[in-house]
Amino acid sequence: MAKKNETTFEDQIKRLEYIVSVLDQGNASLNDMMSLYEEGMTLIVSCKKTLDEAEQKLTVLGAL
Repeated sequence: MAKKNETTFEDQIKRLEYIVSVLDQGNASLNDMMSLYEEGMTLIVSCKKTLDEAEQKLTVLGAL
């Protein structure tokens, strides 16, 4: 469960999908695109961490 100030994995994925759609359209200013790109990369790192932690838990549970 997410802490009070954290977003859920699902919310992060939705935000990433939005960022990708904006970047794909190419209508934003260069500064906006750079900011969105940086935000997207931060979200990717966070999502990967969440997935890695889930995988570790499943590995431990599978070993029981």
